[in-house]
Amino acid sequence: MSLRRRLWLVLGGLFLVPLAVGALVLLLVVPDARSARATDDVDRGALAVRSELTDECRTLGLAVRVTALESVVRDPARAVRTMVGSGSVDYAAVLGPNGTVVAEAGQLPAGSARPDALAPCSNPGTAAAPVLAERVDIADETTPGRSAVVAKRLDRELLDELRARSGASDLVLLNGRQVLLSTLNPRQTRTLVDAVDGKSGRVALDGWLARVEKPSGNVHWTVVVATEDPGTSSRTGLFAVILLAAALVAGLLVTLVARGLSQPYTDITEAAERAVRGDLDTEITPATEGEAGRLGSAFNQMLDELRRSMAALERSREDLRDSLERIGDTLTSTHDLDGLLQVVLETAVITLQGKAGVVLHVSADRLQLVAEHGLHEAGLPAPAVVSPGTGVLGRVVSTGEGVRGRLGSGPQALEPVSTEPSRGEVLAVPVRSMGNVIGVVALYDRLDGRPFEAADEDALRTLAGQASIAVDNVHLHHEAQRLSTTDPLTGLWNFRYLSMSLAREIERSTRFDRPLAVLMLDLDHFKRVNDTHGHARGDSVLRELAHRVQEQIREVDTFARYGGEEFVVVLPETSVEGAAQLAERICVAVRREPFRVEGETPLDITVSVGGAAFPEQGSTPATLMRSADRALYEAKDQGRDRWHVPGALYRGIAGG
Repeated sequence: MSLRRRLWLVLGGLFLVPLAVGALVLLLVVPDARSARATDDVDRGALAVRSELTDECRTLGLAVRVTALESVVRDPARAVRTMVGSGSVDYAAVLGPNGTVVAEAGQLPAGSARPDALAPCSNPGTAAAPVLAERVDIADETTPGRSAVVAKRLDRELLDELRARSGASDLVLLNGRQVLLSTLNPRQTRTLVDAVDGKSGRVALDGWLARVEKPSGNVHWTVVVATEDPGTSSRTGLFAVILLAAALVAGLLVTLVARGLSQPYTDITEAAERAVRGDLDTEITPATEGEAGRLGSAFNQMLDELRRSMAALERSREDLRDSLERIGDTLTSTHDLDGLLQVVLETAVITLQGKAGVVLHVSADRLQLVAEHGLHEAGLPAPAVVSPGTGVLGRVVSTGEGVRGRLGSGPQALEPVSTEPSRGEVLAVPVRSMGNVIGVVALYDRLDGRPFEAADEDALRTLAGQASIAVDNVHLHHEAQRLSTTDPLTGLWNFRYLSMSLAREIERSTRFDRPLAVLMLDLDHFKRVNDTHGHARGDSVLRELAHRVQEQIREVDTFARYGGEEFVVVLPETSVEGAAQLAERICVAVRREPFRVEGETPLDITVSVGGAAFPEQGSTPATLMRSADRALYEAKDQGRDRWHVPGALYRGIAGG
């Protein structure tokens, strides 16, 4: 007798029992379970909504800090436009010291106060309108007192999104008894508000179950999460008796037919247990007839598939280990742009199973190769230089759109230039930084021979987007480093970098017993230039002085602006005599011709120079600088337009 006929006999005997059990389950168990689940749902929903609102506030905190940073690095108008354009906020502004709007973008949410009066959600308090806002001061010495503010509407659309993310059934936001937003209809909302007025925590209503969370932390409003209460039942004892009786009847009927059905499946079970212990080479001899035989054959096929799946899983583990290593490489090379792009490329090749790939970076109006993987093994040429707008990769950069297809000639093919691979499949997407296309990442051919699909393009675009964020971080880091150590007027090193450099050179001179000297320069009568010709002309004189001095020093020397019209040159591997000779060359270079600006009167400028040697005039940065400063004032006391280096035997026309 076939298994199907035997199952018909069993199901015929057991039909009434499962039917009765199912009815009792629906009658007794489901309402209780639904009631318990509803209680858990409103509790979890309320906490989840508060968490989601807190996360929204933290996101605004990140957005306003990015806006503040970009308003310093770039201009405020572009910073706020970029932030609103990203879709993270509805409104962004940079405010002046008195709350005046310097730059703004987007639409201030309806019902909101002025931008300078928006209540930051990170500060405890009460917000009158359903608006999330955040504000930070901008740390910029050139324009003190500025601040950045961003805002986002807390409207019905966002409320529905919060409800979906938190799993809440229905959601109401209150400001006192005022209803700000609700997912219920007006009548249900008013009934619910009246019922929970003055209460907190879990509240049982007529046909409803609610959770009330008062304002706290980053959440300025009362949050009410509600759901319908399905009711409960206490008839579990009767249900247990009926269930036990049904189980006994079902067990008796199953026992009657199990003897004729069990043996083939016992064999399969034992084989399955051996497979669980790792013996995937085990096989069973299927029965010669009926469904048991077909099941045995299917079991053997399943083992074959399992063996293949295990092999594929092992390969996937290897790929996962490689991906984790690449993630580690990315973290350690975050400030190395070429290293970062190489890691991105290798991750893309492994993830999308490409044979080869390249990353090209825009430099001097050309696309230059900065990373490649597998080109030689695939027999493909490296696209060393490509012009934007030409070829496959150049068009990606000029249009900002990705391409996917087969290389070659013809109406359906992509036509490359001579410096690009000319055959096979290609997938290329742009890499952006600060909203601009700065390069392209491209993959060539798949290991399995299939063409690239739209899902592959989406995956590569996502990876390129993450790479763009990392590239932006690299550029911002480099720019921040440059701004922190350079003088914005002259482009020279600033006092901070001078202090670090001088300490480092003193340590090196001490360790290797090598000479070191310092020159301090001061423009003569510079105040007259500012008073007579204006500060703009004074700034041009300072820039020209920096240019003339840089022509006289070596690359290993450190030239920094000390402050005002004073400058310092740190001279490694330089004796007192060498310092004196350089001091004279500087004096001559400054006086040799007037300082000119088109449309302005030429100015005759001179400089006084004082020097000091390590360790004769000072063994620490502070004492060495004081000695150079005293020598500078000695040169000024002697009549200016001259130098003074204590201990120097060299004498030139500038004096000493």
